[in-house]
Amino acid sequence: MIKSQVLIYDADCRLCAILVRWLSKADVLHRITWTPYQNLKEPPSGLSWDDLKRSAYLVGIGQKHFEGFYAFRMLTVRIRLLTPLAPVFWFPGMSVIGAALYRWVARNRYRFFGCT
Repeated sequence: MIKSQVLIYDADCRLCAILVRWLSKADVLHRITWTPYQNLKEPPSGLSWDDLKRSAYLVGIGQKHFEGFYAFRMLTVRIRLLTPLAPVFWFPGMSVIGAALYRWVARNRYRFFGCT
C-alpha cells in the first residue's frame, strides 16, 4: 500500500492557506496529508526551516522532496481531480517557466496576499 505524501506549506500565508483548502477538498481519495510547517517539531531530513519558509514541499515515500512548482506538478498526478491540468504542468519547457513563476509568487506572496 502506498503511504500518503505530505505537502508542507506556510499556514501564515493567505494564498497558501486558500490553495491548500481548495486542494484538500479536491483530494477526495485522501492521498495527501496537508501540514503547515509551523506545526512541525523539526524540518524533514535534508530541509531547513528557511527552506520551508520559502517554498511548499511535497515529501514522499523515502523522504524524496519536491519543491514549489515541482510539488504542485506532482499533485496533478496524485489528485485525480487535478489530472486534467497535468499536460500543462508536464509540457516540455514548463518546468523552467513554472519554477520561475512559482519563485516569483512565493517571494511576493505576503506583499500581494498578506499573512494571517
